[in-house]
Amino acid sequence: MASKTRHHYGARRALTHLLTTSSHARRAFPPADLQKLEAAVREGEQRHRGEVRVVIESSLPVRDAWAGVSPRHRARMLFGLLEVWNTREHVGVLLYINLADHAVEILADHGIAAKVDAHAWRTICETITRGFAQRVSMTPVLDALAQINDLLAAHAPSDGTPRTNELSDRPVVL
Repeated sequence: MASKTRHHYGARRALTHLLTTSSHARRAFPPADLQKLEAAVREGEQRHRGEVRVVIESSLPVRDAWAGVSPRHRARMLFGLLEVWNTREHVGVLLYINLADHAVEILADHGIAAKVDAHAWRTICETITRGFAQRVSMTPVLDALAQINDLLAAHAPSDGTPRTNELSDRPVVL
């Protein structure tokens, strides 16, 4: 029976991902909103030595949804693909949002993860999920970015020297 239930869940999830097209993310986060998110990342990074990447994904590829790829696993894949791990001080942070699964994940490289309790990251994720329960919009994401930047400023503050932007500040929409 468990196999049949898992099959039903996999099919239902795959269908949800199939029907949640990239236009969902484009409608929820139009170009003007993406520019505001980019500015929030850029301005926040002036206060600390971290690098922040934002990924908004409408849905997983159907084969991944069917196979049970979790939002956490997908975030790990993107953490690697976007080279968030590849910053000089290892203080990169990925904010991943999956609209089809209503999921938010934050992954931090080891240089900052060692300094920030996992509960703090989870609390920031909940900021977005609570906000999205009202309406999928930029506002809870901006709130979360402010919290991420505050944590990075507290644990990896800017030392006043000019910084090189190691990762793009532009949100990735998939």
